[in-house]
Amino acid sequence: YQAWEGIPSYILDTNRTYNGLGAYIDLDGNLKYYEDQTDNYTQKHYQLYLVQEISRNWSFNTALHYTRGEGYYEEYRTGQSFSDYALPDPVIGDDTLTSTDLIRRRWLENDYFGMTFSFIHDSKRRLNATIGGAFSYYDGDHFGDVIWSRIATNYDFPHRWYENTGIKTDLNLYTKATWQISNNLSAYGDLQYRRIDYRINGPDNDFRDITQSRLWNFFNPKAGLHYKINSRNKAYLSFAIANREPNRSALTDANPARPAPVHETLYDVEAGYGFNSARISLEANLYYMKYRNQLVLTGKINDVGDPVLENVPDSYRAGIEVSAGARVTDWFNWNFNIALSENKISDFTEYVDNWDEWPKQVENNLGTTDISFSPPVVMNNILHFEPVENLKLKVFTKYVGKQYIDNTSSEDRKLDPYFVNDVLISYSIFPKFMEEITITLKVNNVLDEEHETNAWVYRYYSEGAEGVYDGYFPQAGINYLAGLTLRF
Repeated sequence: YQAWEGIPSYILDTNRTYNGLGAYIDLDGNLKYYEDQTDNYTQKHYQLYLVQEISRNWSFNTALHYTRGEGYYEEYRTGQSFSDYALPDPVIGDDTLTSTDLIRRRWLENDYFGMTFSFIHDSKRRLNATIGGAFSYYDGDHFGDVIWSRIATNYDFPHRWYENTGIKTDLNLYTKATWQISNNLSAYGDLQYRRIDYRINGPDNDFRDITQSRLWNFFNPKAGLHYKINSRNKAYLSFAIANREPNRSALTDANPARPAPVHETLYDVEAGYGFNSARISLEANLYYMKYRNQLVLTGKINDVGDPVLENVPDSYRAGIEVSAGARVTDWFNWNFNIALSENKISDFTEYVDNWDEWPKQVENNLGTTDISFSPPVVMNNILHFEPVENLKLKVFTKYVGKQYIDNTSSEDRKLDPYFVNDVLISYSIFPKFMEEITITLKVNNVLDEEHETNAWVYRYYSEGAEGVYDGYFPQAGINYLAGLTLRF
């Protein structure tokens, strides 16, 4: 059953299991829920691999793959306009009806195939290199059918109201190498060329013609140095440039009256240090990620009122990641990692719908704001005990800091920090008639923490006041998983 609309914030504290999808009023005035409000999608995967040793220093790998996917999600929709589904308004007696309850299916049928290959050179000495690449072809058909309508006159079901296709070819070629400059110093480089050809044809579900053809050519280089200070200490430095094309929704939802979305570019600089001994390990990584033309939701809409992703010229992520481990005793291990970061958009402007002067929007320049869904603190902790032979106990702790659900840094639109603990207990026995029997019990969210991990929000102005539609996604309270593993 679908649950992708989440829970409105105003009932989150009183009903954390609310789900309004599929709700309707029957002819007797009773509240009902459509039983087949479901997502039905299947993929079949096929792969063929070849690994060939050519000589003492050279080997060859290749893989062919094919994936067939098809399916739909079905939903009951109330108060739908006939015109939104390319259906004529029925006339019953002297009355012309313009809306109805209906059931629809939105389909995706796709074929995805391609190949990868690599030639690997291992000199067993100073230089190791790889030359490789990949090619893939994606062909997807998107269409929607109305399969039932409460009010129907001379309609043949299923009735198809839109259909479009998307074809994407993706080619990349790369070469990468590691060179041992000295006993303690090594360098690596990675050069990639990537070509993406994207073709979309036909109308979308709102009848907008989304036909377009896009072509990108990217060069993505990486380089770095690794220095072994001594047997226990190491350090490294790296730089990379990466480019990413807009996804399908960014292209199909784009406002034709505004510039088309362009690709994102990332400049990434990282430096790190590592320490490792028999009982203690430590890793620290500093990073600075500069984005050019990152695609984010600004509140801008297209010509039919749907939200669109827009490029923001300047944004960044910077922080430090630290991980540590300690073998405290022979029966107790401790592992810990934490990420502290700052994630900002420079000179951000938001747009909020004004229903009183539609399609006008209210424009607010907010200056520097936080990137949505980017917590400044993420921490994980694992305590691993083996108090007696064959008995294991693990305690998992995760802390995630505050996250804003849009790019405005508003305290009214955020996910609160949460602190979740899980416990795993396993016991193994080794009978004579088989190799091993292991019984496990995992208790998730053992402290029954109420928390949400995702949300969405839509804001508007009406009669001079601000209104909000939103949905939050609460996670399960305390829950259990038991397992039995048999090894023969």
